[in-house]
Amino acid sequence: MKKAIVWSVILILTQLSSELPAQSSADDIARQLSGMWRLVSNPQRLDDGTTREGANSIAYAFFDTAGHHMCFTAMNPNRPNWRVEASPTPEEGLTALRGINSYCATIEIHAQDGFMERRYEISQNPNIVGKASRRWYSFQGPDRMSLRVDPAELTKPVVETLFIWERVTK
Repeated sequence: MKKAIVWSVILILTQLSSELPAQSSADDIARQLSGMWRLVSNPQRLDDGTTREGANSIAYAFFDTAGHHMCFTAMNPNRPNWRVEASPTPEEGLTALRGINSYCATIEIHAQDGFMERRYEISQNPNIVGKASRRWYSFQGPDRMSLRVDPAELTKPVVETLFIWERVTK
């Protein structure tokens, strides 16, 4: 019950904050995005109505001042340690790789529509290099933002995914 209430509050705040009082320009959004962000939470809503946190719960995102480039890196903090630090077994190496996600992309801000399009230039997943994806943004003040994964990118049972970020100031 608590998870459902928290999820509902997050969705309402995201919807309310995405209704901008005045049209923002791409330059305004780039200024708001600019800097380093730390992941606060990654709630996912499933098709049965339940929610869960994404596995890669430690993450940072970096946006340039012009709003043209960004990088992202995330890690599952529950990855097992290797038995021999300098020499993982093939299984340990694969587990480590599956527990981390990194990419850099060019971005194009669509301020009037409230999303950014990212085109991957570097990624641990070679299949997405050169491809584009969308993140729908909303700001909750100068140091907090939410990025919603475009529904077309989700795989069932996940029907909604948010990344909630706080600006790194120290």
